Amino acid sequence: MKLDTDSIKIINFFEKYTKVHAHDCVVEPSNIIFIVEEGKAGKAIGKGGLTINELEKKFNKKIKIFEWSDNLEKFVSNLAPQAKSVKLENLKGKNILTIGVDSNKRGLLIGKGGTNINRIKMILKRYHNIDEIKLQQ
Repeated sequence: MKLDTDSIKIINFFEKYTKVHAHDCVVEPSNIIFIVEEGKAGKAIGKGGLTINELEKKFNKKIKIFEWSDNLEKFVSNLAPQAKSVKLENLKGKNILTIGVDSNKRGLLIGKGGTNINRIKMILKRYHNIDEIKLQQ
């Protein structure tokens, strides 16, 4: 995975401002997503959300922070707290991730217009080469 110059500048600013190392950032039209070290999301958000609110004003975008984990199951749980199970299988050369989710939390996981699930898929593609995500009850 390679970062462009703008992403590197954004990460550098984020790290200086929060004192938290960011593995990655993804800039979307209305959001910036940061992947931070495991256990550091709270520090990056700040007491009462103060730090993240200030960053949102500086970037004029919503900030999303997710914690990194080397463990795929834990990483998926960090990206999608609604997930109750995770199963990875390789079918015909495609990595397919099945996420178990309660039916009453399914909509929350998918998000309006599929924004949440598409974001999760994009992040998992970058780190774990996941081609497809299936939701299962």
